[in-house]
Amino acid sequence: MGLRDYVAMTRPVNSLMSGLGALMAVLVYRGYTPPDVLMAAVATSTGYLSTAASMLMNDYVDAAVDAVNKPWKPIPSGRASREAARSLGLALAVASIALNALLVLAGRGVGWPPALVAAVYTLAGLAYSYLRAHWWSHLLVSLSTTGPVVYGYVLAGSPQGKLAFTAAFAVLVFLVTTGREVVKALQDVEGDRRAGYRTIPIVFGVEASRRLVLAVGASAPLLALAAYALSGSAAFLALIVLAAAAYLHQAVKAYSRPTDKRVLEDARVKMLASMVLGLVAFWASGL
Repeated sequence: MGLRDYVAMTRPVNSLMSGLGALMAVLVYRGYTPPDVLMAAVATSTGYLSTAASMLMNDYVDAAVDAVNKPWKPIPSGRASREAARSLGLALAVASIALNALLVLAGRGVGWPPALVAAVYTLAGLAYSYLRAHWWSHLLVSLSTTGPVVYGYVLAGSPQGKLAFTAAFAVLVFLVTTGREVVKALQDVEGDRRAGYRTIPIVFGVEASRRLVLAVGASAPLLALAAYALSGSAAFLALIVLAAAAYLHQAVKAYSRPTDKRVLEDARVKMLASMVLGLVAFWASGL
């Protein structure tokens, strides 16, 4: 057992995306005026720690399923302790919320809303792992990924002029994450069925799931344009349309080969890449 395996279970890339997403959201909503060092550190740490906590808890709960679907992962392979992963996940979750309380105690004038938003999103991320038996638990993951945008908006003081744009972009993030979750669930049908999990593909079938992925992919460009119309820049338009088109391409690929695990894995990874580009588009939305 080594530190590297526990770090790997936090999905550093995903967690860093959340941390940087929260920080950049604050910058965007503040008109690119940098916050002080403490606020910047808290924003980044909140996004990172909250996401890392949910990842660790997911590996803890899914140990038996991963033993079938992904036996090479740290816990099934014996390289990491299941109980240690749970304890570390809970500790990171508490830390993500406590950091925001620190801002209040330090008199930064942000009040308790950021801490409450951080708590809601962190708890939603943790709850997902325990609710995998329900198909709608996928939506908790989608909700969690809107966290950096909503949290950054609140931490920046909830500027009213950006409310509609924030709502539209959050809906876009929610939907594309749902599509990616369904692709992942299509990969894991065998192990999920053995574990008694009622995921979207298991409850509604492969055919309905592949159609859902395609529908989400087709809606992405339209939602991207709606977000631009509400409060986007030319840079945002160029990047978000490119990201939406790349996502749609992967959705079509997953739709065409819904039972080929290698194709689905490739689509899942590249969907994440398109979502990173979408995050960059959000960062440029105020330029």
